[in-house]
Amino acid sequence: MTGTVQIVVTPGSGDGRARSASRRLQKALARRGYDARVQTFADLDRLLEWSATCAPEFSHLVGVGGDATLSASASAAVRLDVPFVPVPCGFGNMFARAFGFGDETGRVVELFERGQVRRVDVGLANGHDIFLSHRSYGLLQEVQEAVERGRSQPQSRLLRLLSYFAMGERFLVGVPLTAVRVEIEGTVIAEDAAVVTVANVETYRGFLSLTPAASPIDGVFDIFAIPGGSKWSVWTRIFKILFRLPGQWDGVILCRGKSVRVTVDGRTDELTLRRRVLPLLVLPESLETLKVRQSEAETEVSVAPAAAVAARVSEPPFEELRPRR
Repeated sequence: MTGTVQIVVTPGSGDGRARSASRRLQKALARRGYDARVQTFADLDRLLEWSATCAPEFSHLVGVGGDATLSASASAAVRLDVPFVPVPCGFGNMFARAFGFGDETGRVVELFERGQVRRVDVGLANGHDIFLSHRSYGLLQEVQEAVERGRSQPQSRLLRLLSYFAMGERFLVGVPLTAVRVEIEGTVIAEDAAVVTVANVETYRGFLSLTPAASPIDGVFDIFAIPGGSKWSVWTRIFKILFRLPGQWDGVILCRGKSVRVTVDGRTDELTLRRRVLPLLVLPESLETLKVRQSEAETEVSVAPAAAVAARVSEPPFEELRPRR
């Protein structure tokens, strides 16, 4: 026997693929001598309750599902200091994709055969909620919530993307912009931002990369913001980034910090980065690939200190991010 593996899954993730993926993995690990167990949770609240109270009765923890499921299960790995393996079966899968994780059984088993435990960063919201990928506010978050509200959201990737575009059009026409205040380590960088993302990894990689140089091994958040203005100017900036058009980084903010305070609609979130608290089972080459990708991104965009951003926010036109030449 080589250890006890606890697999946790939310069955609704990935159009139902998460449950079948967890069963295949359980059988594959059992063939290799592991005592693999699967526990299914009907919703995130039950998974979070389990993560906060489960006993240290396993040597490895595997989370199977989307970004929210992985964050909820990772909190148990942090609390118990147990190696964590994320198996992505959702739509975004941003944290897992940063390390090249997939849901194929063979790739997951390979982690157990030659993976190494490396400690990586996580985000903490309001002192208790762990998040692995990002927290977003303002326009894009409102569009996402509108699409995914309830159980009627489309499950296929293509239909989900089309739903986001359709909902974005509705917001463009009929919904006013929300003003978001952002403060990084005591420095206010925006009073009325329309879009804000506080990221531990590259946000919306392969689709709408708002934080191309973010990394969960560098000890800081990457914070992206589009200052408030007309809806047309905000959407123009979004589409420039989406289609990688010339001037895509003009007029937006990108900076770094370890603690961020975000206030929107009278509610304040305190976001802090916890350095190297998650023991993650990864292939050695995954970390090298991540470092190379971050280095390449930093040759294309400049990530400014929060103080430098604050000093220039009031200087129109604000163009903190510029392509490097």
